[in-house]
Amino acid sequence: MKTKWCCWGLSTALITIYLQCGGVTSQNATCILVDDNIDLPFSEHKICHIPGNTSGITVVVKNVTMATQFATFQMHTRDKSLTGSLTRAPSTGTTMSSRSVGLDWIPTYAQDTMKVYVSSELKDGVPALFTALPYDAGINNSLAPVPGGCNQVFMLEDDPTLHINYDPGYQITTVLFAAANVGYPRGEFEPVCDVADSPRYRLEYDFYVRFLPLTDPSTSEVFTELKRMMTVEEIEKYGKKIKTFKHKDKPLITLMTYEGHGSIYNIIVKDPMSLHRKAAYVPVLSYACNMTPHHGYNNTDMHCQLSVTVDKGTILVYTFAALAGFVICYFGHRLFFLELFFFGALPFGFGFHMVFVANTSLSHIAISVLTALFGTIGGCAFMGSYWFFGREMPTMLLIALDTGLLFSTTLFFTPFGTLDVWHTTAAYGLTLMCGILIVPVVLILFPKWLFILSSAFWGSYMIIASFSYFLGGILQFIIINVVRRASVPGYEAAYLVTPFRVIDYTLVAMWPLLVLTGTLIQRKLVEGRPVMPPCPYKVRKNKRRPSSDEHDANTSPRRLEANENSSLLDNVIN
Repeated sequence: MKTKWCCWGLSTALITIYLQCGGVTSQNATCILVDDNIDLPFSEHKICHIPGNTSGITVVVKNVTMATQFATFQMHTRDKSLTGSLTRAPSTGTTMSSRSVGLDWIPTYAQDTMKVYVSSELKDGVPALFTALPYDAGINNSLAPVPGGCNQVFMLEDDPTLHINYDPGYQITTVLFAAANVGYPRGEFEPVCDVADSPRYRLEYDFYVRFLPLTDPSTSEVFTELKRMMTVEEIEKYGKKIKTFKHKDKPLITLMTYEGHGSIYNIIVKDPMSLHRKAAYVPVLSYACNMTPHHGYNNTDMHCQLSVTVDKGTILVYTFAALAGFVICYFGHRLFFLELFFFGALPFGFGFHMVFVANTSLSHIAISVLTALFGTIGGCAFMGSYWFFGREMPTMLLIALDTGLLFSTTLFFTPFGTLDVWHTTAAYGLTLMCGILIVPVVLILFPKWLFILSSAFWGSYMIIASFSYFLGGILQFIIINVVRRASVPGYEAAYLVTPFRVIDYTLVAMWPLLVLTGTLIQRKLVEGRPVMPPCPYKVRKNKRRPSSDEHDANTSPRRLEANENSSLLDNVIN
């Protein structure tokens, strides 16, 4: 028995030192288990080390006043699931297991103590963040709405926790939540939820997101960020509002997410008929990736892991893109036929990629190979068309449209692309096409500048997109988002949320500099040269024509006479 308590004391001391060294703020307090109980005052954050294979820990909140209408209990870990229950014997309607556990505690009239029972099925212990937030009757007995109080979807009777579904294939995160109920006096029956004139339909929901500043944050950093998304005041201060839900909206939202970029989501529900009283749901953390252990199954040090095959293939693609982008940016118009190949490969590659994604169930690798194959065919076809026919206007038009595509997709990657109107496919498609047509309208009369700027613009983007991938940025999704929008069913419903970091702002600042230097170098390299070289096939054909005519003159007087007459006729016509 003494050995057990010694181990408990040592583990508590170690976790205290660990959390203090990890940067936890002074508002967080570590807790000490006393007879398997955790004393948790209202509105205080406590970090506790929960041992593995335990089922007897009780979180106790004492001295609950009569003014308390209800309270939300929260328990968070970085990457492991714990179980919280409002009853000592876990049951379906009162028990939840998750990385973020949220429970609504509705006290009876005379109840003055709140108890939550915590258990763990993990083999090792795990640090957890605990808090209990009370909601009291306000001015003129105004009552705050109860988050998740009209749950009709999930297992809990009242469920204030947000639920996340992540699609790693298309990097889409769907956040679902249970409807709230209006506030009601302590000790009375809750208002009915499933009738047509239920007062809950007047409630409004504001959805917020906060991005983690680091790609792979530590436990203390995760707890610090979660704490900033718990109360109404902190959510409004630190979060970014994405959408407001009314009673006619479905209780879910789909977001474009970026692998390895952690986000914290939460919702504020407000009652416009009760002096605009507000209440916060329980925040949930998403890393936008599949979490896997770094050193074995039971280690708490979890990291985002990509599929080995996809990761190696993606590294190869972005490495090649960086090299090709450098050549196109600085030597594109000087190497004219390479330039034609590049701008011909773009529409063919993107087009067939969208067709394969939308209409087949091929693997990511197979689609990538087919995209490269058809892109090569398209590049060769575009280059060959000018080689044989030398049509200048179609060549200029396709290059201008390619550049317009990058210009338009970049515009939609800014806050302009977050407008709700773009969820309508017709409005999005028409506006995207208008953005694409801007470049041909402006630059079609200046062919040399069209070629040079197009090469510098696209080549520089390929450079910064490659660096963005390797450095953990998001600029590579400027094109990817539009391709997915056109090929993935339901992608139009996803909200664009861009977690810009220092690396992204740095690359954005570098982009115009690369365009400028690429433009100046290409302008110097092509100085004194024609805008477009003559058609090689026609040049070769014209070189062969005099020798052919001379041979015909020696062998066929009639043909010579015809040629002479034709020349005279041509001179008359001209």
